[in-house]
Amino acid sequence: MTETPGRDPDVLTTAELATKLGLSPQTVRRMANAGQIPALKTGKDFRYSWEAVRQVLRQPHHQPGEAADDPTHQPQPTQPEPRKGAGYRAQRRARTGAHNTTD
Repeated sequence: MTETPGRDPDVLTTAELATKLGLSPQTVRRMANAGQIPALKTGKDFRYSWEAVRQVLRQPHHQPGEAADDPTHQPQPTQPEPRKGAGYRAQRRARTGAHNTTD
């Protein structure tokens, strides 16, 4: 990766982040759209802070219904959040309660 003069080396494009993580650019964009990784929307694409993404990805992943390590965390009786890591269609079905698997 060549550095552009005056450009912060911590700020990455989707393609650059995908290469660092060993993922496709499409997967990285999906993760950003789902809020799984921090991203700044720039027009039609995103920019990412490498340090911020690393911090988020280093956090332990909890399955829904598992007790978190935080003793002050109180589960909310409202509608559960969609599972992290699920695809867009699965998240949309979870939000709307639809169970049609022939999208």
